[in-house]
Amino acid sequence: MMNMVAPLRSISLRQLEVFYAVVSTGSVTAAAESLQISQPTVSTMIRRIEDQLGFALFLKERGRLIPSNEGRVLYEALQRNFRHFQAIADTIAYLQRDVSQRMSIATIQPLGSGLVSHVLKSFMANHKDARMHVLVRPRKAVYQAVSSDGVDLGISFGTGEAQAEGLEVEQVCIGRIYCILPKGHPLESREVITNAELNEWPQVSYPPGHQWLYLIYEKVMGNERPEPVLTVENVNSVYPNVENGIGIGLVDEFSLRFHPKDRLSFRPFEPRIDVPVELIYPHRKSSDLTKEFIRNFKKICAEVVSTPV
Repeated sequence: MMNMVAPLRSISLRQLEVFYAVVSTGSVTAAAESLQISQPTVSTMIRRIEDQLGFALFLKERGRLIPSNEGRVLYEALQRNFRHFQAIADTIAYLQRDVSQRMSIATIQPLGSGLVSHVLKSFMANHKDARMHVLVRPRKAVYQAVSSDGVDLGISFGTGEAQAEGLEVEQVCIGRIYCILPKGHPLESREVITNAELNEWPQVSYPPGHQWLYLIYEKVMGNERPEPVLTVENVNSVYPNVENGIGIGLVDEFSLRFHPKDRLSFRPFEPRIDVPVELIYPHRKSSDLTKEFIRNFKKICAEVVSTPV
């Protein structure tokens, strides 16, 4: 076995590729063009192979290189095996293209069903080969997905507090909190709804300490507030219960923008409570596809917050 492989140890696959190209194309010039290298490089590599093998691979006939008997035998052997190398090269190229067109996003429910979906519609219309994957997670789990689970990008509401050490977080736009009401509610006559007015009515809200919006509200208002008549697990669950007249509730601007409004009314909540949208970047370098998505996301975010709800 050692004697069989020893001659190959001094010859690289690139050298064999150059020899194969010269025979296949019929000239050094054509081989150099197909391999995108210079003619002197091709000639030098052929001479080096012949020196290493100890026999001539080509003969000159009327100024042209013609494979010798040994050269023809080697070429036929390479012809059988290069098909396998080409299949491997094609597979690698396919995998590289596939990876470059795949992207994963971790986001929270209020954004995943509204703003993120809206951006994806526009983005994928212009990137038909892209294959996207969206994970909907609680806020803390979004950071975890970006930090440890290999997700390409996180999109969440920000509180101004670090959620994962070392992750880069970028705030891209700011919305606000709105109060939503069932159609025909007496507070429809108000241009804004204050905390005092909110607390005069039954509320659909969130369990204490459970939901990001409740935490923000507590920081602004403190803990003195009536107990909600109904608590739900997420913002999206507030809407149907308000529409059915169970109570009024507070929601973020971004979920409100993409929710049907035929069965509810809404007013800005005062004092103003900001809702920042932030991008969470992994430690590794972003792909070109991810960078393009981020550009689109920022552009659409700016357009969204500049128009009335």
